[in-house]
Amino acid sequence: MKHGRFFHARQRDCVRCDLAALCISKGRKVKLVVIGADHPALLRARRRRERWSEEDNRLYQRHRWRSEGYHGEAKTWHGLARAVRCGLQNMRIQAYLTAAAVNLKRLAAAALMRFLQFLLVSGRRQPVG
Repeated sequence: MKHGRFFHARQRDCVRCDLAALCISKGRKVKLVVIGADHPALLRARRRRERWSEEDNRLYQRHRWRSEGYHGEAKTWHGLARAVRCGLQNMRIQAYLTAAAVNLKRLAAAALMRFLQFLLVSGRRQPVG
């Protein structure tokens, strides 16, 4: 199937289940579960991660800390949390423009800091009196 496999629970199974109140939303009588088409790849990735060494975990934690902050900023402050136009190509363009905006903002902040440092250092060199 295009999106994966669909599994339907039987109503008689859901009625007897103790977890039905947690599992099934109000107004429904049965549970539908969709196993995505990429589920085997997710399982392989999960198994591969379980075999990571301490060094691999340390590197991933460092990467995650750095990249999640950047992605969170793009989503929270620059509109990447919601697609402006429909379609994958349009979303790709939006992501590129958002990344450019974030990078320009950081570049401007770095340039301002360098300029302020220059003013501070050049201000100290002037003769007193």
